[in-house]
Amino acid sequence: MDRSRADKILADWDRLSSQARRPGLTPRRAVTTGLPASTIAGAALLVVVAVAASLWFGLPPGVGQPGAQGSVQPVAASASPTVTWGPLAVIPPHGGAAQARTEGTLRITDACVFLERGGEVTLLFWPADRVTWSAASRAITFENFDGSVVTVGDGDHVVLGGGGDTEAESGISGEEWVRRMEWVAPPASSCSLDPRWGVGAVGSSR
Repeated sequence: MDRSRADKILADWDRLSSQARRPGLTPRRAVTTGLPASTIAGAALLVVVAVAASLWFGLPPGVGQPGAQGSVQPVAASASPTVTWGPLAVIPPHGGAAQARTEGTLRITDACVFLERGGEVTLLFWPADRVTWSAASRAITFENFDGSVVTVGDGDHVVLGGGGDTEAESGISGEEWVRRMEWVAPPASSCSLDPRWGVGAVGSSR
């Protein structure tokens, strides 16, 4: 190619390139949140604090947050054992007991505990802090004030300390007496309520 032709080509290229428009850059859209910059900065700070707290307490980030798939499972609270009184009528603990005395044969049914004497049955009621019921052996264990512990069952001859009354003596019917008393476990409605005896001590010839 001779020099004059090369010069002409370069001259034409310069002319065309000077007339051509440079492609414009696509304008960038600013992403706005509609929130002040301080709010965004505060949210970011909370995320940082949450992650730091998770690491400090040994938890993987996200555990305890809504929707998080953590391996930490809640620990169910252990249930406290339930006291079963069986057929016993039970009153709240009290500091003393009457000094009267009675004796007879202990009778334990599915619903009631009686003292049988001379063909008459007397409902027995017991202080909650000194009596326990064993459903397996159907026996009553009683702790006396002197620390001695006595276990008795149906048919045992027992000597009881404490005190009681009858409707004729007090003028209070069995139903009214039950309403007036404070109970841990009230007597069953099928139990005879007259006479009644509050047990304060137990002795047995078992």
